[in-house]
Amino acid sequence: DTRNSSTMEFGLSSGVSIINDVSGLKHDLKSVKVISKFQKPIIIMHMPGTPKNMMKKNKYNDVVLDVYDFLENRVSLCEEYGINKSNIILDPGIGFGKDFEQNLSILKNLSIFHAIGCPIMVGISRKRFIKELSGDNDSSLRTGGTISSSIFAMMQGIQLLRVHDVNEVNQSIKVFKELV
Repeated sequence: DTRNSSTMEFGLSSGVSIINDVSGLKHDLKSVKVISKFQKPIIIMHMPGTPKNMMKKNKYNDVVLDVYDFLENRVSLCEEYGINKSNIILDPGIGFGKDFEQNLSILKNLSIFHAIGCPIMVGISRKRFIKELSGDNDSSLRTGGTISSSIFAMMQGIQLLRVHDVNEVNQSIKVFKELV
């Protein structure tokens, strides 16, 4: 989990098998070259700006289409550098530079991102939108909201979920799959 090419290079040289870049390969212009050199999977996340200013940069014409365009552009860049599309995982960045309504809009339209042609991952575990939706019923761990939003994402074809409570989410997925 890094935005720095030198950290990526060190990690991949040391046996790391996947890189997660929350900057979408924008923070360090050498990063795409490192990923190309090692041909290992890369998670490209959307986040406007940096972690320090992302909430000030969350101005979108249409959040879903703007995030889509960003991710599609990043995939094109990766392909220009010879990175195989099968090694690219896209993350629309729930909670990163998006307010409550913007997060909900992306969650309700996750299936559009499949048109880019890469696996999609979402990190929705314990996110603030769960608290805002559940109101007074919020628990500190937000496990119930994580489970329901994870199943909702799966129903839209999302292949990868980044969660804290792996056992609980895995159990809910197994039960859900047996019931449908």
